[in-house]
Amino acid sequence: MNHVRILIWAFFFCILSGCRKEEPLSGSPPESAHRTVLVYLGVDNNFRGEAEKKIRQLKDAWHKDIDGNLLVYADAGEEPVLVHIYHSPQRGNVADTIESYLPENSASPAVFSRVLHTVKDYRPASSYGLAVLSHGTGWLPANMSAPSVSLKSIIVDTATDDPDNYMELAAFAEAIPFKLDFIIFDACWMGSVEVGYELKDKAEYIVASPAEVLEPGFAYSSMMQHLFRPQPDLKAVARDFYEYYDRQNDLFRSATVSVVKTSELDALVPVVREITGGINLLPEDLDAIQTFGYGKQKIYFDLGDYLQKVAPEKQEIIQAALDQCVLYKACTPSYYSAGTGRLNAIRAFSGLSVYIPQETYIEANRAYGALKWSNVLLKY
Repeated sequence: MNHVRILIWAFFFCILSGCRKEEPLSGSPPESAHRTVLVYLGVDNNFRGEAEKKIRQLKDAWHKDIDGNLLVYADAGEEPVLVHIYHSPQRGNVADTIESYLPENSASPAVFSRVLHTVKDYRPASSYGLAVLSHGTGWLPANMSAPSVSLKSIIVDTATDDPDNYMELAAFAEAIPFKLDFIIFDACWMGSVEVGYELKDKAEYIVASPAEVLEPGFAYSSMMQHLFRPQPDLKAVARDFYEYYDRQNDLFRSATVSVVKTSELDALVPVVREITGGINLLPEDLDAIQTFGYGKQKIYFDLGDYLQKVAPEKQEIIQAALDQCVLYKACTPSYYSAGTGRLNAIRAFSGLSVYIPQETYIEANRAYGALKWSNVLLKY
C-alpha cells in the first residue's frame, strides 16, 4: 500500500471537513428526512481527478435550507470514502468523511449494494435518489469484440486486482436493494430503452445520455437545488446539462440527454412489437437510421427514428408512445464520437437509443437476448 498517497488523500478530506465527524455510523440513526441522495463516484480509473472537483462543487453549492441528506461515495485511489455534505451553523458548508475503507473494487455489485445500505441506515428518508459518475456502455456485455473500444457496461475500476473490474447492467440492477425515485447516469450511452426497462422496477425516473458524455459531465454546482425540491426537478437537471454544452464551440458542443419515466416504458412494448416483429433489416437499411455509436459502429440506434423508418404510416402512434415515457429530451445539432474524433450530425432524436440485432455482433446478440426488454418483446 502506498502510504504517501493515503496521507495525501486524507489531507484533502481534512481540508474539506476539518477532519471532524458529524457522528459515527454506529450511533443512533437520525430522524428521517424528506430525501437522501447518494452520489456514487466510481472514478478509480482515468477519472480520478473528478472526485475532488465534484465533492468541492457539491459542498460549495449546498444551502442551509435544503431539506435532505447528501452523501458521496468516492473511490479515486487507495482509500475509498463516504462523505456527508451538509450545513453547520458553526462551520458553514462542510464535507465530513464519515467512513473510510480499505482499497476495494468500487465496480463490485457487493460494494455498490453495501454503500446503498449504509446510506439508507445512516440517513433514512421517505425518498431516495442516486447519481453515478463513471464509464458506461449501456447494456452491452464486457469484452465484446468491438474495434477500438472497451465495453464494460456501468462503473469501471481499473486499479483493482479483481478481474471483474466492471459492473454489467443486470448486476447493477440486482445490487440496488430498495426502490429509488431516480437515477442520474453521468456516464456514456446509458440513455437506452434496454437500460430503462432493466431498471424500471428499481427507479421511477432515469436521466441519461444516449451518446457519449464529455467532461465535465452534469452540472453538479446546480444539481442538488433541483433534486431536493419537494418533487425533484429532473428536467432542470437535464436542461442544465444540455444548455452548458450547447453554449460550447466546435467539438465541445455535443450533448444528448433525456428524462425517462420507467413505468411508462410498458406502453412502448406493443408498439415496438407490432412494428418490428419479423422485420429483418439489411445493412443499407441500418445506414439510414440515426446512431449514437462509437466511431462507425452501428450499435446505439435512435429508437424513434428506427420505428418511423420501418413504419412511417404509424408516426403518430410511435410519437404518442414515446411522449408518454420520455418526459424531456434535448440534443445539440451534432454529437462527438471519440472513435473518430469528430462531430456527427443528429438528424433525429427521440431521447432513447435501441439495439438492432446484427450478424456482426455475436456477443451483443447473445447478451441482448438475456435482457428484460428483449424478453418482454418476445413474450408479448
